Amino acid sequence: MAVTINDKKCTNCKICYERCPEGLFGLNDAGKVYVKYPHECWLCGSCQMDCPVGAIKVKYEANSKPVFLKRDDKE
Repeated sequence: MAVTINDKKCTNCKICYERCPEGLFGLNDAGKVYVKYPHECWLCGSCQMDCPVGAIKVKYEANSKPVFLKRDDKE
């Protein structure tokens, strides 16, 4: 799974739910945010960057880079 939510840190502010461009997150019956579509993550990192309490981690593969970083044209 590329994205994980630390339930102990999460305040359920729903910022990740509202801002994810892929709609990766869902709300359970109690209204709590969870990772609904873990394999559809684009690895953009917006959820991790925007989480005010650092409850979300995006795991990148060893040879990949976050897509939101500007890459050097010489690579």
